[in-house]
Amino acid sequence: MTERPALLELASVGRHLGGRAVLHAVSFSLNPGDVLGLLGANGAGKSTTLAIIAGVLAPDSGEVRIAGQAVHDHRAAANRIGWVPENVPLWAELTVTEALDACGRLHGLSRDIRKIAIERELARLELNAVAQRLCGQLSLGQKRRVGLAQALLHEPELLVLDEPGNGLDPVQSAQWQVLVKKLAPKHGIILSSHDLAEVEAMCSRVVILHEGKVRHDARLDGKSGELDRQFRAIAQKSASKAACAH
Repeated sequence: MTERPALLELASVGRHLGGRAVLHAVSFSLNPGDVLGLLGANGAGKSTTLAIIAGVLAPDSGEVRIAGQAVHDHRAAANRIGWVPENVPLWAELTVTEALDACGRLHGLSRDIRKIAIERELARLELNAVAQRLCGQLSLGQKRRVGLAQALLHEPELLVLDEPGNGLDPVQSAQWQVLVKKLAPKHGIILSSHDLAEVEAMCSRVVILHEGKVRHDARLDGKSGELDRQFRAIAQKSASKAACAH
């Protein structure tokens, strides 16, 4: 029996920005049902990696594949991805329903399918109360939910979330964690975060980037504080090497 390819595969992905190498041969994979936390200090390459996975940026080397298809060569592969950047792009002058309808049009959904999809996501993400409110009048937490609704309209297999909990209060953050756990069984999810406790609560695996390279890739073992120790060890080891070089 032929083994099915992973939902997401990064194969030796490299990228330069502003004349500087940001990613160096980054490789990892993700299977359906997994929630992968992408960690790293500022400048480690997390947002660049997620943008490449989402098809927003193209890699300079290597390849990103969704279910075996190269994202940057196959439109169908890109359509299997739902992307929520840290700063959610919303039309401030449109209502939530109008914004979702516009996104559905961009995805090529028919009028009937758009209506069904919008009703589904408004209910799932508890947005019915603000459905007729202008996007520019929403709270940060509400904007994040609308961004997720936009990403889910076309029922993608992979969700890519860049710092989904950034700036949220503890109640909103807890709500996000519940949402991700509900979505996980039917999707592969990759998210970046600076909050290690948030990652431990939501993720089944972690990849730690440092200076554009994968330094750690493993499943979470459930031990409290273990992820913090691993993260600190990688940062301290790299700092020691830098000190020795001088």
